Amino acid sequence: MSNSQRVRACPVCGARNVRSDAVEHGGLLLLAECPRCDHRWTQPLREEPALARVPVRALQLPEVASAA
Repeated sequence: MSNSQRVRACPVCGARNVRSDAVEHGGLLLLAECPRCDHRWTQPLREEPALARVPVRALQLPEVASAA
């Protein structure tokens, strides 16, 4: 599998160290797994895959009182 056919990032957490493999199942499929959040997915494997979109979410973290 060429570098252009690899998954760029996990669509759930955005991790970039996604593991992927191509399999034949009624056509070529890309199997992907994120080691950070355990999200797994498949996508059709084409000659020129579309760029992966990474959702951007703003996190609002609660304020924590400092003991200092």
